[in-house]
Amino acid sequence: MPAYYPIFLDLRGRKVVVVGGGDLGEEKVDRLLPYSADVTVIAPEVNSAVRLLSEQGQISWINRAYATGDLEGATIAIVADTSDRDTNLAVSQEADTRNIPLNVADVTELCTWITPSVAKRGDVIVATSTGGASPALARKFREMLSGTHLMPVRKGIMEFADLAPLLSDVRKELLDKGIRLYLDHWQACITDELVTLVQTGQNEEARSRLMDDLLVGVSCGCTNNVCQMYEDKALPSATVSTP
Repeated sequence: MPAYYPIFLDLRGRKVVVVGGGDLGEEKVDRLLPYSADVTVIAPEVNSAVRLLSEQGQISWINRAYATGDLEGATIAIVADTSDRDTNLAVSQEADTRNIPLNVADVTELCTWITPSVAKRGDVIVATSTGGASPALARKFREMLSGTHLMPVRKGIMEFADLAPLLSDVRKELLDKGIRLYLDHWQACITDELVTLVQTGQNEEARSRLMDDLLVGVSCGCTNNVCQMYEDKALPSATVSTP
């Protein structure tokens, strides 16, 4: 994993290109608009929310597939639709040629920047990153910082950083097997006890327990991206929310 240099950018009025207008593209656009970025979405098809933003004039939509030259004038670029490997590589090559920072969703080797997990209150922003090792751990940090985490925790926030290598390794194994789990289910499995096992050198036990807990999510019958295990572990006063 590369060592990423943390930075905050002023995107007011600056062009940001987002390749892909599906649900992930919508998510990327929604995160950019509060910072007054001049967003251009490039996609032959977009979802209804992205289409509405275009009709309202909040973004520009180029109704076609990406073509070389589309990054001209961009401050940063994001590939949200990574279904076409050739497109991913072509965007990466143009970004490299033009020296434009590029994020390719879940394709870390093509990224020159990655999106941090952000907790915001008023003018104060705290951004955390696992260097792409574990999106679930990044979410853990965000929820602990913002006070929205459902489960009780005894460990300090930075103690959970000790789990990054383990979570990265297990995530890769699951992805290689084509196993994708609800985001809430990952949160239910990232526990104080898991941190203790890693900190006391019981790495094999930690890996076995994490994998067993995660695999429950393969056939648990949970729906609508809400994990029953996460609900069961929630503080009594907590309100369950979807990610």
